[in-house]
Amino acid sequence: MLREWIEPPAMSATLPAPAVLSSDGTLWLAYRIARDPHHCAVVRFLHVEQYAWGASPAVHGPEQADRPPQGSFYQVAPADEGRRRWLITFPDAMLEVRAVDAEVVLRAAAAIGPAHALAALLA
Repeated sequence: MLREWIEPPAMSATLPAPAVLSSDGTLWLAYRIARDPHHCAVVRFLHVEQYAWGASPAVHGPEQADRPPQGSFYQVAPADEGRRRWLITFPDAMLEVRAVDAEVVLRAAAAIGPAHALAALLA
């Protein structure tokens, strides 16, 4: 069952410009937020089993009830007590993450771009 994950700030609908960094089982995701294109949010996934980029749901045609819309975060209900699964739909791609947990680390940080927000956070 797909459930919207509303904790992360809404992403820019036109240019989220996602940046990811994977290190020691942690996946960091930074993106431009909708409220202000000069600010970025950062989400951290913990104990990552795997992550993969795929085509955006829009590539498959108009939005349908069984497919998530673009520019949103979703959590898939876990089948067991193990890893959970998230789907992050960007305008031109989708990121699938399987991990134990996720959290919003930064809600709105002024940055030149998402990669800069990650670099500043991890410095």
